[in-house]
Amino acid sequence: MAAMRNATLELLERANVPSGQALALAQAIELEVASQRDAMVSRSDFLDLRGEFHTELAPLKADVTQLKADVAQLKADVVQLKADVVQLKADVVQLKADVVQLKADVVQLKADVAQLKADVAQLKADVVQLKADIADIRKELVQLRQEMYEWKSEIRVELHAVKAELVRWVFTVMLGQTAVLLGGGYFIVSRFMG
Repeated sequence: MAAMRNATLELLERANVPSGQALALAQAIELEVASQRDAMVSRSDFLDLRGEFHTELAPLKADVTQLKADVAQLKADVVQLKADVVQLKADVVQLKADVVQLKADVVQLKADVAQLKADVAQLKADVVQLKADIADIRKELVQLRQEMYEWKSEIRVELHAVKAELVRWVFTVMLGQTAVLLGGGYFIVSRFMG
């Protein structure tokens, strides 16, 4: 500020402004600049915000990647389960063919078939549970997408606020420059007229 004051005073003295007025003008300019300094946004502020956004987005991206991997694994598990059910159905068909061929072992085969039916029922219950789990995962994915959308909306609002602050800062700087030019012009004109 001292360098600014000295340069300002030199300019005003070269314009033959009385030293008391020159000092008052320099102090007024310094006060105006100092009062606007807190409202100004610097490049480092923008870089800090950018770093924070990258830091906050990284875990979210990792979570989405993990969810995609989990969904892919669930899909593979469902495919395997379907293959197991198809295999079980083929086994039941084979057992029925064996029952026709081996009437002598009907009692034993009936017990085996009963056990297989219980296993199929358990598998059906497991499939129903898996479908319910998949439905829950889908709901969670929808909720996660909604949260991501809301977060994007918040980021947009923040960016809008930063843009508004930047515009306000630019107009403040322009107003300060205009005031300096008008003040200088006033003193020069007053010197020629006075």
